[in-house]
Amino acid sequence: MPEEQRKVSVEAGVLSLLERKPDGLSAHELSEELSISKDEVSASLQLLNQSGAIEVRKVANSVNYYPLQTGTQKKVLIVEDDADINKLMELTIGKDYQIQKAFEGNEAMKMVREFRQDLIILDLMLPGMHGLEICGRVKADPELKNTVIVIVSAADAVKNRFSSIKYGADYYIRKPFNTRELRSLVNIFLKKKGKKFDPLVDLPDEKRLSKLIDDALTNNTNFELYNLRIHNLKGFESEYGESSRKMIVRLVSQILQDKVQEWESRNGFVGYIGEGEFVVGGGKNETETVLSEVSTEFERVQKFIYQSTGSQLKKAPFNIESLFDGDSQKTGDKIALQYDEIPFDKIIQKRNKILETKAPAGTQKTLNEYSYSELMQLVGSSNLDLKISGTPKGGVSISVSKGDGEENQQQ
Repeated sequence: MPEEQRKVSVEAGVLSLLERKPDGLSAHELSEELSISKDEVSASLQLLNQSGAIEVRKVANSVNYYPLQTGTQKKVLIVEDDADINKLMELTIGKDYQIQKAFEGNEAMKMVREFRQDLIILDLMLPGMHGLEICGRVKADPELKNTVIVIVSAADAVKNRFSSIKYGADYYIRKPFNTRELRSLVNIFLKKKGKKFDPLVDLPDEKRLSKLIDDALTNNTNFELYNLRIHNLKGFESEYGESSRKMIVRLVSQILQDKVQEWESRNGFVGYIGEGEFVVGGGKNETETVLSEVSTEFERVQKFIYQSTGSQLKKAPFNIESLFDGDSQKTGDKIALQYDEIPFDKIIQKRNKILETKAPAGTQKTLNEYSYSELMQLVGSSNLDLKISGTPKGGVSISVSKGDGEENQQQ
Protein backbone atom coordinates (compact mmCIF):
# COMPACT_ATOMS: atom_id res chain seq x y z
CA MET A 1 0.00 0.00 0.00
CA PRO A 2 1.41 3.45 -0.92
CA GLU A 3 2.64 5.47 2.07
CA GLU A 4 0.05 8.26 1.79
CA GLN A 5 -2.77 5.76 1.41
CA ARG A 6 -1.47 3.90 4.46
CA LYS A 7 -1.50 7.13 6.53
CA VAL A 8 -5.10 7.85 5.53
CA SER A 9 -6.11 4.28 6.37
CA VAL A 10 -4.46 4.38 9.81
CA GLU A 11 -5.99 7.79 10.57
CA ALA A 12 -9.46 6.53 9.62
CA GLY A 13 -9.01 3.42 11.76
CA VAL A 14 -7.89 5.41 14.79
CA LEU A 15 -10.81 7.84 14.53
CA SER A 16 -13.31 5.02 13.99
CA LEU A 17 -12.13 3.17 17.10
CA LEU A 18 -12.23 6.34 19.21
CA GLU A 19 -15.79 7.01 18.06
CA ARG A 20 -16.78 3.48 19.08
CA LYS A 21 -15.17 4.04 22.49
CA PRO A 22 -15.77 7.74 23.18
CA ASP A 23 -14.82 7.63 26.86
CA GLY A 24 -11.15 7.82 25.95
CA LEU A 25 -8.30 5.57 24.85
CA SER A 26 -4.54 5.83 25.20
CA ALA A 27 -2.14 5.56 22.26
CA HIS A 28 -1.04 2.17 23.57
CA GLU A 29 -4.61 0.87 23.69
CA LEU A 30 -5.25 2.12 20.17
CA SER A 31 -2.04 0.48 18.95
CA GLU A 32 -2.95 -2.86 20.55
CA GLU A 33 -6.55 -2.95 19.37
CA LEU A 34 -5.71 -1.91 15.81
CA SER A 35 -2.49 -3.98 15.59
CA ILE A 36 -0.69 -0.88 14.32
CA SER A 37 2.68 0.41 15.48
CA LYS A 38 2.61 3.03 18.22
CA ASP A 39 4.58 5.44 16.01
CA GLU A 40 1.91 5.27 13.30
CA VAL A 41 -0.86 5.70 15.86
CA SER A 42 0.90 8.69 17.45
CA ALA A 43 1.34 10.37 14.05
CA SER A 44 -2.36 9.87 13.27
CA LEU A 45 -3.40 11.20 16.68
CA GLN A 46 -1.35 14.35 16.13
CA LEU A 47 -3.01 14.98 12.76
CA LEU A 48 -6.50 14.27 14.12
CA ASN A 49 -5.88 16.62 17.04
CA GLN A 50 -4.67 19.38 14.74
CA SER A 51 -7.78 18.97 12.58
CA GLY A 52 -10.10 19.30 15.58
CA ALA A 53 -11.48 15.75 15.28
CA ILE A 54 -10.13 14.66 18.67
CA GLU A 55 -8.83 16.17 21.89
CA VAL A 56 -6.15 14.97 24.31
CA ARG A 57 -6.12 15.15 28.10
CA LYS A 58 -3.01 14.48 30.18
CA VAL A 59 -2.94 13.76 33.92
CA ALA A 60 0.62 12.88 34.97
CA ASN A 61 1.65 10.02 32.64
CA SER A 62 -1.92 9.05 31.73
CA VAL A 63 -2.74 10.48 28.29
CA ASN A 64 -6.17 9.83 26.79
CA TYR A 65 -7.74 10.83 23.48
CA TYR A 66 -11.42 11.66 22.94
CA PRO A 67 -13.49 12.02 19.75
CA LEU A 68 -15.16 15.41 19.30
CA GLN A 69 -18.44 16.45 17.74
CA THR A 70 -18.28 18.90 14.86
CA GLY A 71 -20.76 21.31 13.34
CA THR A 72 -22.53 22.60 16.45
CA GLN A 73 -21.19 25.89 17.80
CA LYS A 74 -21.57 26.03 21.58
CA LYS A 75 -21.76 29.25 23.62
CA VAL A 76 -19.02 30.25 26.05
CA LEU A 77 -19.00 33.18 28.50
CA ILE A 78 -15.64 34.47 29.74
CA VAL A 79 -15.94 36.36 33.04
CA GLU A 80 -12.63 38.07 33.88
CA ASP A 81 -12.12 41.69 34.93
CA ASP A 82 -8.55 41.94 33.59
CA ALA A 83 -8.94 42.86 29.90
CA ASP A 84 -5.62 41.29 28.86
CA ILE A 85 -6.36 37.97 30.57
CA ASN A 86 -9.91 38.02 29.20
CA LYS A 87 -8.47 38.41 25.69
CA LEU A 88 -5.92 35.64 26.28
CA MET A 89 -8.71 33.28 27.34
CA GLU A 90 -10.65 34.16 24.20
CA LEU A 91 -7.64 33.42 21.99
CA THR A 92 -6.91 30.23 23.93
CA ILE A 93 -10.22 28.48 23.32
CA GLY A 94 -10.26 29.43 19.64
CA LYS A 95 -12.86 30.37 17.06
CA ASP A 96 -15.05 27.26 17.26
CA TYR A 97 -17.34 28.80 19.88
CA GLN A 98 -19.75 31.71 20.20
CA ILE A 99 -17.80 33.72 22.75
CA GLN A 100 -19.21 36.46 24.96
CA LYS A 101 -17.21 38.40 27.52
CA ALA A 102 -18.03 40.06 30.82
CA PHE A 103 -15.75 42.11 33.06
CA GLU A 104 -18.00 42.56 36.12
CA GLY A 105 -20.02 40.12 38.22
CA ASN A 106 -23.49 41.64 37.99
CA GLU A 107 -23.10 42.07 34.23
CA ALA A 108 -22.03 38.42 33.96
CA MET A 109 -25.06 37.12 35.88
CA LYS A 110 -27.38 39.13 33.66
CA MET A 111 -25.74 37.70 30.53
CA VAL A 112 -26.02 34.13 31.85
CA ARG A 113 -29.76 34.48 32.37
CA GLU A 114 -30.26 36.15 29.00
CA PHE A 115 -28.06 34.06 26.71
CA ARG A 116 -27.86 30.65 28.52
CA GLN A 117 -24.24 29.81 27.71
CA ASP A 118 -23.08 26.17 27.63
CA LEU A 119 -19.88 26.88 29.56
CA ILE A 120 -18.60 29.70 31.76
CA ILE A 121 -14.93 30.46 32.38
CA LEU A 122 -15.16 32.30 35.68
CA ASP A 123 -12.78 34.38 37.78
CA LEU A 124 -13.57 34.70 41.49
CA MET A 125 -12.31 38.16 42.50
CA LEU A 126 -14.65 40.33 40.43
CA PRO A 127 -16.07 43.83 40.87
CA GLY A 128 -19.77 43.59 41.65
CA MET A 129 -20.98 40.06 42.29
CA HIS A 130 -18.31 37.61 43.50
CA GLY A 131 -17.52 34.64 41.27
CA LEU A 132 -18.61 32.13 43.93
CA GLU A 133 -22.02 33.78 44.16
CA ILE A 134 -22.38 33.56 40.38
CA CYS A 135 -21.40 29.89 40.49
CA GLY A 136 -23.83 29.13 43.31
CA ARG A 137 -26.74 30.93 41.64
CA VAL A 138 -26.17 29.20 38.29
CA LYS A 139 -25.92 25.72 39.81
CA ALA A 140 -28.97 26.30 42.04
CA ASP A 141 -31.17 27.39 39.11
CA PRO A 142 -33.03 24.40 37.58
CA GLU A 143 -32.82 26.00 34.13
CA LEU A 144 -29.09 26.78 34.36
CA LYS A 145 -27.66 23.99 36.54
CA ASN A 146 -26.25 22.00 33.61
CA THR A 147 -24.05 24.91 32.57
CA VAL A 148 -20.40 23.85 32.86
CA ILE A 149 -18.37 26.17 35.09
CA VAL A 150 -14.56 26.25 35.02
CA ILE A 151 -13.09 28.48 37.72
CA VAL A 152 -9.79 30.17 36.78
CA SER A 153 -8.49 32.15 39.74
CA ALA A 154 -5.36 33.48 41.43
CA ALA A 155 -7.11 33.60 44.81
CA ASP A 156 -5.89 31.35 47.66
CA ALA A 157 -6.17 27.88 46.13
CA VAL A 158 -6.56 26.01 49.42
CA LYS A 159 -9.78 27.73 50.43
CA ASN A 160 -11.15 28.66 47.03
CA ARG A 161 -10.62 25.27 45.39
CA PHE A 162 -12.88 23.78 48.07
CA SER A 163 -15.35 26.67 47.92
CA SER A 164 -15.59 26.39 44.13
CA ILE A 165 -16.36 22.67 44.27
CA LYS A 166 -18.79 23.23 47.14
CA TYR A 167 -20.72 25.76 45.06
CA GLY A 168 -20.84 23.33 42.14
CA ALA A 169 -17.93 24.27 39.85
CA ASP A 170 -16.95 21.52 37.45
CA TYR A 171 -13.22 22.24 37.60
CA TYR A 172 -10.76 24.65 39.21
CA ILE A 173 -7.63 26.00 37.48
CA ARG A 174 -5.06 28.14 39.25
CA LYS A 175 -3.55 31.25 37.70
CA PRO A 176 -1.25 31.59 35.91
CA PHE A 177 -3.15 29.02 33.87
CA ASN A 178 -1.85 26.60 31.27
CA THR A 179 -3.48 27.60 27.98
CA ARG A 180 -3.28 24.05 26.62
CA GLU A 181 -5.06 22.66 29.68
CA LEU A 182 -7.85 25.25 29.47
CA ARG A 183 -8.42 24.67 25.75
CA SER A 184 -8.42 20.89 26.21
CA LEU A 185 -10.95 21.03 29.05
CA VAL A 186 -13.31 23.34 27.14
CA ASN A 187 -13.18 21.13 24.04
CA ILE A 188 -13.80 17.90 25.95
CA PHE A 189 -16.54 19.41 28.14
CA LEU A 190 -18.46 20.80 25.17
CA LYS A 191 -17.65 18.53 22.23
CA LYS A 192 -16.80 15.05 23.52
CA LYS A 193 -19.00 12.32 22.11
CA GLY A 194 -20.65 9.85 24.47
CA LYS A 195 -21.48 10.43 28.12
CA LYS A 196 -20.85 13.71 29.93
CA PHE A 197 -17.22 14.27 30.83
CA ASP A 198 -16.27 14.71 34.50
CA PRO A 199 -12.53 15.37 34.88
CA LEU A 200 -12.60 14.82 38.63
CA VAL A 201 -13.70 11.19 38.42
CA ASP A 202 -12.85 10.28 34.81
CA LEU A 203 -9.41 9.04 35.80
CA PRO A 204 -7.88 5.68 34.81
CA ASP A 205 -10.05 2.85 36.12
CA GLU A 206 -9.07 -0.70 37.11
CA LYS A 207 -8.41 -1.85 33.53
CA ARG A 208 -6.20 1.07 32.58
CA LEU A 209 -4.43 1.03 35.96
CA SER A 210 -3.58 -2.62 35.40
CA LYS A 211 -1.78 -1.73 32.18
CA LEU A 212 0.05 1.22 33.73
CA ILE A 213 1.25 -0.92 36.64
CA ASP A 214 2.32 -3.74 34.34
CA ASP A 215 4.28 -1.31 32.16
CA ALA A 216 5.97 0.14 35.25
CA LEU A 217 7.00 -3.34 36.41
CA THR A 218 8.37 -4.24 33.00
CA ASN A 219 10.22 -1.03 32.22
CA ASN A 220 11.15 0.64 35.49
CA THR A 221 11.95 -0.88 38.88
CA ASN A 222 12.76 2.56 40.35
CA PHE A 223 9.08 2.96 41.05
CA GLU A 224 6.62 3.05 43.92
CA LEU A 225 2.89 2.49 44.14
CA TYR A 226 0.48 3.86 46.76
CA ASN A 227 -3.13 3.49 47.76
CA LEU A 228 -4.68 6.84 48.83
CA ARG A 229 -8.07 6.74 50.55
CA ILE A 230 -10.43 9.07 52.38
CA HIS A 231 -10.76 7.86 55.96
CA ASN A 232 -14.26 7.99 57.47
CA LEU A 233 -15.92 8.91 54.18
CA LYS A 234 -18.81 6.60 55.03
CA GLY A 235 -19.27 8.24 58.42
CA PHE A 236 -19.14 11.68 56.81
CA GLU A 237 -21.83 10.63 54.34
CA SER A 238 -24.01 9.29 57.17
CA GLU A 239 -23.82 12.65 58.90
CA TYR A 240 -23.95 15.07 55.96
CA GLY A 241 -25.44 13.16 53.03
CA GLU A 242 -24.45 11.73 49.66
CA SER A 243 -23.93 15.06 47.91
CA SER A 244 -21.43 16.10 50.60
CA ARG A 245 -19.57 12.80 50.17
CA LYS A 246 -19.29 13.40 46.43
CA MET A 247 -18.02 16.90 47.10
CA ILE A 248 -15.20 15.54 49.28
CA VAL A 249 -14.19 12.96 46.65
CA ARG A 250 -14.13 15.67 43.99
CA LEU A 251 -12.05 17.93 46.22
CA VAL A 252 -9.43 15.24 46.88
CA SER A 253 -9.30 14.40 43.17
CA GLN A 254 -8.81 18.08 42.29
CA ILE A 255 -5.99 18.52 44.83
CA LEU A 256 -4.33 15.31 43.64
CA GLN A 257 -4.56 16.27 39.96
CA ASP A 258 -3.14 19.73 40.68
CA LYS A 259 -0.17 18.21 42.50
CA VAL A 260 0.66 15.53 39.94
CA GLN A 261 0.61 18.12 37.14
CA GLU A 262 3.79 19.41 38.80
CA TRP A 263 5.27 15.90 38.77
CA GLU A 264 8.78 15.54 37.38
CA SER A 265 8.36 11.79 36.88
CA ARG A 266 7.79 10.74 33.30
CA ASN A 267 5.97 7.57 34.26
CA GLY A 268 3.76 8.63 37.15
CA PHE A 269 0.02 8.01 37.08
CA VAL A 270 -3.16 8.48 39.09
CA GLY A 271 -6.28 6.32 39.00
CA TYR A 272 -9.64 6.35 40.75
CA ILE A 273 -11.23 3.03 41.71
CA GLY A 274 -14.35 4.33 43.45
CA GLU A 275 -15.53 4.74 47.05
CA GLY A 276 -12.98 7.46 47.76
CA GLU A 277 -9.93 5.36 46.84
CA PHE A 278 -7.13 6.34 44.47
CA VAL A 279 -4.06 4.49 43.19
CA VAL A 280 -0.96 6.64 42.65
CA GLY A 281 2.30 5.45 41.10
CA GLY A 282 5.55 7.23 40.31
CA GLY A 283 9.29 7.50 40.87
CA LYS A 284 10.91 6.42 44.14
CA ASN A 285 10.51 8.96 46.96
CA GLU A 286 8.72 11.37 44.61
CA THR A 287 5.32 9.69 44.95
CA GLU A 288 5.36 9.77 48.74
CA THR A 289 6.37 13.44 48.64
CA VAL A 290 3.44 14.26 46.36
CA LEU A 291 1.00 12.38 48.60
CA SER A 292 2.40 14.08 51.69
CA GLU A 293 1.74 17.47 50.05
CA VAL A 294 -1.79 16.37 49.09
CA SER A 295 -2.47 15.22 52.65
CA THR A 296 -1.08 18.46 54.12
CA GLU A 297 -3.24 20.58 51.84
CA PHE A 298 -6.32 18.52 52.71
CA GLU A 299 -5.60 19.10 56.41
CA ARG A 300 -5.43 22.84 55.73
CA VAL A 301 -8.82 22.82 54.02
CA GLN A 302 -10.53 20.70 56.70
CA LYS A 303 -11.47 23.71 58.80
CA PHE A 304 -13.29 25.21 55.83
CA ILE A 305 -15.12 21.92 55.27
CA TYR A 306 -16.44 21.76 58.82
CA GLN A 307 -17.13 25.50 58.98
CA SER A 308 -19.54 24.84 56.11
CA THR A 309 -21.59 22.27 58.02
CA GLY A 310 -24.00 24.89 59.26
CA SER A 311 -24.70 26.29 55.81
CA GLN A 312 -23.80 24.48 52.60
CA LEU A 313 -23.24 20.99 54.05
CA LYS A 314 -26.62 19.65 55.06
CA LYS A 315 -26.92 16.93 57.68
CA ALA A 316 -28.39 13.69 56.39
CA PRO A 317 -31.73 12.44 57.76
CA PHE A 318 -31.45 10.11 60.77
CA ASN A 319 -31.08 6.49 59.67
CA ILE A 320 -31.64 3.86 62.36
CA GLU A 321 -29.66 1.32 60.32
CA SER A 322 -26.51 3.34 60.94
CA LEU A 323 -26.77 2.42 64.64
CA PHE A 324 -26.17 -1.21 63.72
CA ASP A 325 -23.56 -0.62 61.03
CA GLY A 326 -20.51 -2.69 61.81
CA ASP A 327 -18.20 -0.31 59.99
CA SER A 328 -15.46 1.03 62.23
CA GLN A 329 -15.91 4.54 60.87
CA LYS A 330 -17.74 6.76 63.34
CA THR A 331 -19.64 9.91 62.49
CA GLY A 332 -17.74 11.73 65.25
CA ASP A 333 -14.42 10.86 63.61
CA LYS A 334 -13.27 13.48 61.11
CA ILE A 335 -12.47 12.66 57.52
CA ALA A 336 -8.77 12.45 56.73
CA LEU A 337 -6.47 11.19 53.99
CA GLN A 338 -4.50 8.01 54.53
CA TYR A 339 -1.99 6.45 52.19
CA ASP A 340 0.16 3.32 52.24
CA GLU A 341 2.79 1.96 49.92
CA ILE A 342 2.15 -1.25 48.02
CA PRO A 343 5.59 -2.95 48.22
CA PHE A 344 6.73 -3.10 44.63
CA ASP A 345 9.66 -5.41 45.37
CA LYS A 346 7.24 -8.06 46.60
CA ILE A 347 5.03 -7.65 43.53
CA ILE A 348 8.12 -8.07 41.35
CA GLN A 349 9.27 -11.15 43.30
CA LYS A 350 5.85 -12.72 42.88
CA ARG A 351 5.78 -11.79 39.22
CA ASN A 352 9.22 -13.30 38.57
CA LYS A 353 8.32 -16.45 40.46
CA ILE A 354 5.29 -16.98 38.24
CA LEU A 355 7.37 -16.38 35.13
CA GLU A 356 9.77 -19.11 36.24
CA THR A 357 7.09 -21.58 37.32
CA LYS A 358 6.04 -24.36 35.01
CA ALA A 359 3.18 -26.77 35.60
CA PRO A 360 4.51 -30.22 36.63
CA ALA A 361 4.10 -32.88 33.96
CA GLY A 362 0.83 -34.78 34.17
CA THR A 363 -0.95 -32.25 36.38
CA GLN A 364 -3.95 -30.06 35.62
CA LYS A 365 -2.38 -26.90 37.01
CA THR A 366 -2.10 -24.01 34.54
CA LEU A 367 -0.89 -20.44 34.69
CA ASN A 368 -4.37 -19.02 34.89
CA GLU A 369 -4.81 -16.53 37.72
CA TYR A 370 -2.84 -15.98 40.92
CA SER A 371 -4.41 -13.73 43.54
CA TYR A 372 -1.81 -11.95 45.63
CA SER A 373 -4.13 -11.65 48.62
CA GLU A 374 -1.35 -10.63 51.02
CA LEU A 375 -1.28 -7.26 49.30
CA MET A 376 -4.79 -6.53 50.54
CA GLN A 377 -3.37 -6.16 54.04
CA LEU A 378 -0.23 -4.40 52.84
CA VAL A 379 -2.29 -1.82 50.98
CA GLY A 380 -4.38 -1.26 54.09
CA SER A 381 -7.64 -1.59 52.19
CA SER A 382 -10.12 -4.43 52.06
CA ASN A 383 -11.47 -3.07 48.80
CA LEU A 384 -8.30 -3.09 46.68
CA ASP A 385 -6.94 -6.32 45.25
CA LEU A 386 -3.93 -6.73 42.97
CA LYS A 387 -3.88 -9.93 40.94
CA ILE A 388 -0.96 -11.40 39.06
CA SER A 389 -2.11 -13.50 36.14
CA GLY A 390 -0.45 -15.78 33.63
CA THR A 391 -1.16 -15.03 29.98
CA PRO A 392 -1.89 -17.65 27.27
CA LYS A 393 1.57 -17.03 25.79
CA GLY A 394 3.31 -17.72 29.10
CA GLY A 395 3.74 -14.12 30.19
CA VAL A 396 2.41 -12.44 33.29
CA SER A 397 0.06 -9.49 33.68
CA ILE A 398 -0.95 -7.36 36.65
CA SER A 399 -4.55 -6.37 37.30
CA VAL A 400 -6.19 -4.08 39.83
CA SER A 401 -9.74 -4.65 40.98
CA LYS A 402 -12.09 -4.06 43.87
CA GLY A 403 -11.87 -6.68 46.57
CA ASP A 404 -15.39 -7.91 45.83
CA GLY A 405 -14.39 -8.51 42.21
CA GLU A 406 -16.80 -5.90 40.89
CA GLU A 407 -15.85 -2.84 38.91
CA ASN A 408 -16.86 0.30 40.73
CA GLN A 409 -17.00 3.78 39.23
CA GLN A 410 -19.04 5.48 41.93
CA GLN A 411 -18.10 8.84 43.25
